[in-house]
Amino acid sequence: MWWRWLTQRDTWVFIAIACCLRLPLFGLLLREHGLHSAWYGWGAETGDTPGYFGPMDAYLAGEGYRPDFRMPGYGLPYLLFRLITTPQGAGSLIIVLQAVLGLASVVVLARCARLLGAPRWAQYACCAVLCLSGRVVIHDVYWFTESLCTSSVIIGTHGWLAYRRSGARSALLWSGVWLAWAVFLRPVQVVWLLFLAVSILWIGRPGARVRAVAALLLLAPFLLADLWWVRRNAITHGRFEPLSRGVVMPELASSPMYPLMRFLQATGGNFYHWDPGADIRWFNMREGPYGQQGPRLDRDVVMPGFALCERITEDSLHAWAAEMSHWNDVRTTAAERAGLLRSMNARSDRYVGYFREDAPWRYHVTARIRLTGLLFRMTGAGALFPSMSADPQDRYFPSMFLLDAPVHWLVLMGGLLAAVFFLIPGRADGATALLAAMTLISIFLIPWCLRLAEGRYLVPMYPWLLLLLILGIARLRGAHTAKA
Repeated sequence: MWWRWLTQRDTWVFIAIACCLRLPLFGLLLREHGLHSAWYGWGAETGDTPGYFGPMDAYLAGEGYRPDFRMPGYGLPYLLFRLITTPQGAGSLIIVLQAVLGLASVVVLARCARLLGAPRWAQYACCAVLCLSGRVVIHDVYWFTESLCTSSVIIGTHGWLAYRRSGARSALLWSGVWLAWAVFLRPVQVVWLLFLAVSILWIGRPGARVRAVAALLLLAPFLLADLWWVRRNAITHGRFEPLSRGVVMPELASSPMYPLMRFLQATGGNFYHWDPGADIRWFNMREGPYGQQGPRLDRDVVMPGFALCERITEDSLHAWAAEMSHWNDVRTTAAERAGLLRSMNARSDRYVGYFREDAPWRYHVTARIRLTGLLFRMTGAGALFPSMSADPQDRYFPSMFLLDAPVHWLVLMGGLLAAVFFLIPGRADGATALLAAMTLISIFLIPWCLRLAEGRYLVPMYPWLLLLLILGIARLRGAHTAKA
């Protein structure tokens, strides 16, 4: 399958487009974000970075994989690189790997468009627009799972499409390896993997046994890897834990940010404290030490009036903010902080219960709509090129580089509309309709089921929104031409 690509002219055109468009943008973004003496080398470091690499360094030091809150998908290539180089060299090689797989994913997405029957211009459009999608490319320079997860989902899904076309079981096994890695990178991707496996049973090739074997081949890499992970967790912790060991980091669960986060999740507020406009900052929880003011000044932070109900008053919220202010005070003792944390956890539990009982519609529906809006606005994401702005606060607002914000909204809203369009009976073949359904479910799963809203969680679905948008345009253009 793969080697035959090299004999096709379009493949080389896709590669040329990727190298000419994505590589320069990657270089600019690396210079802007990733060349600032980070501990792990050439790349952009965040507060999450040690949680990915630290457990592997501990493993190499003979201490075991700990802390083990995350699945080891992102740490695995780092571990392999650490066998031959330093932590800084391994971190830099992770960035190189992300760039290389990012280039490959552009070519593979164009091939996906081809397998879905897109005309040649649509394949080129997918390739070019994805190359210039700064909100995707920027993750190639950050030590986050989004870059590798996005690439692995694209490559894995292409294998599934190739199987549908050719019936080659090797394509399914190849697909399963990449999708298993995607789940270990980002556990929520297990939904994508399961949908593809079920689709083989539902609309696969004739014969129940053939379909069952094919579905098992797709799932086999993940099942084998997860069996090892489940066994390891059972031995270490005495519990059945097939994916991540929880939803929040252990250090977050023991901080006063967690009760505030739970309350704002329930009410639909912005709990990403590094965002200058986040609602959590009104409660005196910011990104500095002990939740104090950091380098980012508040921007239009007001009392979260949307969180008020019959038993949650303005005085209630002011009292919580006062507790947080006391916790922030450097003069507060450790014993006092422990008592304040217990009080804030109890307050959070009470207030979430009050909000759920007093305002059930707002709790179950309106709050989730608000979280969806935060996700769509890429909450927590910075500008692509903050140094181009004279105002340092602008770094947390959309950059106009390459019409960043307009292109983002065009792909997002256009892709969502195209996904709904392809779900109308008779508008698409089975594969396109399934991809549309999986994309919608994967996006809305984040704010509606997990009650999370950080913009980077949208990134792995961004290429599929783009693909669906371009397929929709091609379908409408073809229908218009046929009528003419």
